Amino acid sequence: MAGLIQEQMGAAPAPGQQMPAGEMPQDMGMPQEMGQMPAGGEDGDVDEENPAFQQALTFAYEALYKNQAAKGVAQQLKSAPSVADGMGDIAFEITSVVDERTDGAVPDELIGVLGMRILEEVGEIAEAAGLDPQPEDVASAFKNMILRFLGEQGVDTTQLQQAMDEVDPADFRKALDEQPA
Repeated sequence: MAGLIQEQMGAAPAPGQQMPAGEMPQDMGMPQEMGQMPAGGEDGDVDEENPAFQQALTFAYEALYKNQAAKGVAQQLKSAPSVADGMGDIAFEITSVVDERTDGAVPDELIGVLGMRILEEVGEIAEAAGLDPQPEDVASAFKNMILRFLGEQGVDTTQLQQAMDEVDPADFRKALDEQPA
């Protein structure tokens, strides 16, 4: 799967050259609001305006929509063992490719945010493909991404896996249902 994703992701920008930030044209299939970035994280500590983060996110969006990798992602999601597994694997691979193609320029504290943003896009693609991902699917996919990332960094994830497994996936649906509209 990583080979297909890398093939669909296209070429990276030349070193030192930034991709244009901002709104992507509608004719690429990208929803208008995706090109508009918030001014920071929920707690204000994460700088999503970081140029390297913005470049990586733009690269991912362009690969998915301009280079039409979203079609391949939809097919991969349909053939995955589960929506959650497919979303987690694909988002992890895309995040890895984007990080590699941008020469690891995204600061470590923003890699998780980048992965989550890419996971959100993969979730949108799953929804557009008629797979109806549920909040617990997204939570499971993100959990698997975190565990996989840490595992590949050489971290023993046994205790973290146990702690994460204690959270009832239905809690994510409850939390979503309790949010004001």
